[in-house]
Amino acid sequence: MEVGPTTHYIMGGIHVDAETQMSTVPGLFAAGECASGINGANRLGGNSLSDLLVFGKRAGEFAAKFAKDSNAGRVNPAQVEEAARRALEPFERTAPNEESPFNIQDDLQEMMQDLVGIVRKDEEMLRALEGLQKLWKRARHVIVRGNREYNPGWHTALDLTNLLTVSEAITRSALERKESRGAQYRRTTRTRTPRWGK
Repeated sequence: MEVGPTTHYIMGGIHVDAETQMSTVPGLFAAGECASGINGANRLGGNSLSDLLVFGKRAGEFAAKFAKDSNAGRVNPAQVEEAARRALEPFERTAPNEESPFNIQDDLQEMMQDLVGIVRKDEEMLRALEGLQKLWKRARHVIVRGNREYNPGWHTALDLTNLLTVSEAITRSALERKESRGAQYRRTTRTRTPRWGK
């Protein structure tokens, strides 16, 4: 059995007001693991369920009040059309530079695991940034076959932008965290590997 560290979720990130749960974007309310409220980002276990119930109720109440006190937002048809056009691009592309969204996702996952894992080194993360730029270029040639309904290839193609953006944010942020990386690296190198069965 292979045992290794893994990423559970990316939690937190949306700053919210402790009383109303509204973010800095008017009308956007958040609660639970996506919110960085009074306790910061929360994990799945422990008190996260009760936290979600309490602050989810509060977010719902204040969101309803905000909706009653506010005018409806305006929809820009041009932005809607542009978003739809970008979403459908993978169906309209043709070879010769055809790329599978699944292959890009697999390559991204393997690269991030190998180069931006628990123990991080500058030279490896710089290699990851170079690899990310190549994956961004490949993502522009993704082609999806079949229909729009229940198409996992299309879903993966749509996810690629988010996956690549988050991976680049993680890598660039980690490169800035020299103090914690150095301490973590020193702790890791001092740890002896157990010799199982001896």
